[in-house]
Amino acid sequence: MKTIYCLVLALILMGSEFNVDAQVKPKSKKVTELKFSGRIQAQWDGIESDYADDNRNHFYFRRLFLGGHAKMDDNWGGDIVIDFAASPNSEGSGNGDQVFIEGASIWYNHSDKLRIDIGQKKVPFGMEETTSSSKLRAIERSAVNRQFAETLKFNARHTGLFAKGDLTDQFSYDLAVVNSGQNHNSKDSSLKDGLYGYDDNELSYFGRLTYSNYESDLRHMLGVAIGVMETDPSEADNITAYNIFGNIGTGPFNLDAEYMLGDVKGTDHEHKGYSVQVSYALSNAPAGTWEFLYRYSTVEGIGDSNLISTKEIIRRANIREETTGDKADPLGGFKNVNELNQNYLGINYLFNGHDAKLLLGYEFNEAIDDLGKRDFHGPRAQVQLLF
Repeated sequence: MKTIYCLVLALILMGSEFNVDAQVKPKSKKVTELKFSGRIQAQWDGIESDYADDNRNHFYFRRLFLGGHAKMDDNWGGDIVIDFAASPNSEGSGNGDQVFIEGASIWYNHSDKLRIDIGQKKVPFGMEETTSSSKLRAIERSAVNRQFAETLKFNARHTGLFAKGDLTDQFSYDLAVVNSGQNHNSKDSSLKDGLYGYDDNELSYFGRLTYSNYESDLRHMLGVAIGVMETDPSEADNITAYNIFGNIGTGPFNLDAEYMLGDVKGTDHEHKGYSVQVSYALSNAPAGTWEFLYRYSTVEGIGDSNLISTKEIIRRANIREETTGDKADPLGGFKNVNELNQNYLGINYLFNGHDAKLLLGYEFNEAIDDLGKRDFHGPRAQVQLLF
């Protein structure tokens, strides 16, 4: 924790008033712009199951971001963002002193048609996944999104080479060639291991094409993405996945939808699901904006039982794993299931856009196994401040 304390103290001193002028200067004299950013998300979860012992009632920091951003003229730059509220891997794997690299890259911007990054970023797969967490309307991302990102370790953050740009005024592209394993640490032995593992020293490939028109009275966007991730050869050959997504809106009304399909080569397994979200903004509040939303998401595993991870999808839920002994769960824990259906109802209040907002939501999850069904449901609340 000593590193964190020193960093926080430094930031406090930077913002304090002194009797003499204090300046923060970049080491390189060629840096033309230097700034830091932050994101604080404090959250409370009250997720329950249909067994009273499994209830969750907990306050915590969902995200604590601190970032630095440097720019050299209009072409060169670099970004690094650290999350002090997350450990490098899963809960319990860190010692509490570690932090997570949310993103870090060196970039070269040739023009609107081409920007190249090398470093760790989110690969271009999943509309909701590649939407900044600061702009999400729901407190947690959808069931299908979390299955692909957290269980399969297919999308989200990888280290490698990225390119993006505008093809025309309305068409844009994104490409990525990255490590197959997912994490901020580029060492093969430290990468995150999904359901089918990853093939170290092999690369994975992602691409996305998007059409958008936000100037029309009927705002709309449509896109397709594809990715191929090399898996552990002892588990499968690779995962080839497809993503179709879109958005349409007019005035205060907005509709988002996306579909994901993952074919696990070398097995008969498939992972598929979709998410649909509708929202309505009421901006005539005394100060700020009310936002109302509903989202439905479902994900299914085909070819074998127990391919869907409830522990990864239903964040922070107390999902009991004991199958023997005095604390045995009569339904076997429901850690992994065949299908999961999720309903989310939310009311948000934006005090100052996304810079300061309060999110309130109720999440209802239905997990389906060969043994039956189990419900995991309850409220979540989050307050966010950006700077």
